[in-house]
Amino acid sequence: MRLRGQRKYRMKWLAHLTGFILSIACVAWIFGAIRAGLFIQNREKVASEPNESPLEPFSQAKKFVSVGSWKVAYIDQGSGNPVVLLHGCPFQGYEYSQIIPILARHYRVVVPDLLGLGDTVVRLDDDYRLPNQVNMVVGLINRLGIESAFFVGHDHGAAIYQLMMKDHPERLRAVLLTNAEAYDQWPSAAERLDVQLVVNPATTPLFRLLLSTRVAQRWIYRIAVQNRAVLTDEVLTGFTRPNMATPERWLRLRRFLNWQLDHNHNLETMRAVDGMRRFRRPTLLLWGRNDKNFGPGLAERLAHDIPGVVRIEWLENSAHLPMLEEPQAYADAVERFFSEAEDPLQRQGERR
Repeated sequence: MRLRGQRKYRMKWLAHLTGFILSIACVAWIFGAIRAGLFIQNREKVASEPNESPLEPFSQAKKFVSVGSWKVAYIDQGSGNPVVLLHGCPFQGYEYSQIIPILARHYRVVVPDLLGLGDTVVRLDDDYRLPNQVNMVVGLINRLGIESAFFVGHDHGAAIYQLMMKDHPERLRAVLLTNAEAYDQWPSAAERLDVQLVVNPATTPLFRLLLSTRVAQRWIYRIAVQNRAVLTDEVLTGFTRPNMATPERWLRLRRFLNWQLDHNHNLETMRAVDGMRRFRRPTLLLWGRNDKNFGPGLAERLAHDIPGVVRIEWLENSAHLPMLEEPQAYADAVERFFSEAEDPLQRQGERR
């Protein structure tokens, strides 16, 4: 009888404990759902406003210009031949923060935030897919009075240039691609689970709460770097603040990432291949060799398909973010390549 009573007591205690844990989990999920914007009904509202606070110092320097229905956030520094830098997903222009001041000594450096990322102002129901990203880039350089430019693209930004090789090759004086989304090879297997957890309405509230901690941020972004020491508090703030500052921004991120999982959207870069195979302007593939997302095989495939490729340069101590892991080597390679590309263009202009 005594043992039976002890068992009953233990069962009752476990039931109370289980109920308490489930209650805490439910409260956490609801709190996370609020932070993740799941209860926002008006999808026509903008996902962000210019100069929301608090902004990290890099983003405080951004300007805004209207391009169609969007207000594009961008950095514009230096003077000389224009260089446009496009960042990857789910980042912002901050990924080039160490490169911009080096290039700005000799070039006019323009760094926009992509639609659905960074601080560019979009509506929650806007279309952030690649064809509209191309429209944004072309519209931006038109607004800035840039007829053609040198272009650097990383990840999703590099995918945008692949579409421009097909549809707007005359705007591209020379192109540098870094660890690019290409063909039907994105999102990568290494990032797919995280993307699914963000997109899924059942898991996104808890993922959003988890990502509020530095430990989780370092764990999630570890797949992007070879040396985890690169993931300083400043870098992690630069990566996460634009996506997490408000519930609307998180909802915008989920919409962006949902298209990363859309097979038809993935095929936009396959549809660009014919145009890439006709693109003969100087092209450099500057690649972090240790990338677990888009590795050396992808660079070699692009080199085979783009006749303008002059070479592949490997950054041996980098993974997916060589502009942060080896900034000086990355900037030197960019300047060297554009200097090489300028000479024949200048001679062509003199002949005219």
